[in-house]
Amino acid sequence: MASFLDARANQGTWYLRIEDLDPPRETPAAARQILQTLEELNLFWDGTVLYQSQRSQVYLEAIRQLQDHELIFPCTCSRQEVEADAGIYPGTCRHRSQKPTDPINGEYALRCKVADITIQFDDLLQGPQTQNLRTGSGDFVLQRKDGLFAYQLAVVVDDAFQEISHVVRGIDLLDSSPRQIYLQGLLGYRQPAYAHIPIVINSQGQKLSKQHQASPLQTGSPSLVLYEALHYLQQQPDADLINCSPADILLWAIQHWDRQKLAGLKQLDEYQYKLTN
Repeated sequence: MASFLDARANQGTWYLRIEDLDPPRETPAAARQILQTLEELNLFWDGTVLYQSQRSQVYLEAIRQLQDHELIFPCTCSRQEVEADAGIYPGTCRHRSQKPTDPINGEYALRCKVADITIQFDDLLQGPQTQNLRTGSGDFVLQRKDGLFAYQLAVVVDDAFQEISHVVRGIDLLDSSPRQIYLQGLLGYRQPAYAHIPIVINSQGQKLSKQHQASPLQTGSPSLVLYEALHYLQQQPDADLINCSPADILLWAIQHWDRQKLAGLKQLDEYQYKLTN
């Protein structure tokens, strides 16, 4: 909702992307449910929906472009080995070379070779951000051992393809931004502006998500859902809006949207504001 309001308030275009890159972890009919929920809440997107599962050839072309400049190397390290080093890849396999025609055969992943540089950018909500790639993340995966493409690669390629100017997303992805900015530079893409909004957490301090068994959104009362969401986003909606239609609530929200009310906030307590219970 934050990204929707930010786009509409700035006369922008709001795209919908289904990031279905990991079939083993996907719930059947999940994409259809996402679209249905957005429609029930009157959060209508522009253009056609982009499905990442249909763009493997484009991601492979980006991989080959990086390979041509020797910016990728095969890695046989396990996740456990990397996690044992505080999650920062230690560069174990970066001396290995690979021909552009070598296929993924289940024995190795492909990692992007990062330089020892510091990435700096100003987040529209979280302020100045700085990260040294070598010590902050290390060489990162672009294609897994099973052949599936990594989020870091796909999102960068798709942002460029859709000519995204502003990325408005959860603060849990803030740490990914330096890697994506670095990859944008390697591929010759324009860097978008970033705004990372606070995430909603439960009483255990966990992000509300399917990973932590969060309940699905109930859209039987769309006006109530939108009204509560505006409270979570610190927009202070008028009390009489709760009796308005979803279209009228969103119209008010677009006219009054102020992203700076979220500036500096890292998380929002699930129980900070709860109208229904």
